[in-house]
Amino acid sequence: MANKHNNCANFEYFDVAKGYCIKHGGLVPFDGEACECFAQRAKCKNCAHFLNPDADGIGTCNGLEDHAYWALAERDAVNCEGYQKA
Repeated sequence: MANKHNNCANFEYFDVAKGYCIKHGGLVPFDGEACECFAQRAKCKNCAHFLNPDADGIGTCNGLEDHAYWALAERDAVNCEGYQKA
């Protein structure tokens, strides 16, 4: 599976269809194929604490203090205190 812009740390959301590529300085489609500057974005699905996702991408986060959180695979985790790259 090819990497997508919306999974790249160099992608900033603009609206629901497109975003801005920090590396190339232009608008790119949200789900377009990423370029050679791809850097994995911090998302729950990329975290070592994200466990047991179901078919809809809903899993469990055990990286926070009380271990009682559901998490969405596609949720950005750039500000999560428990994020640990898998």
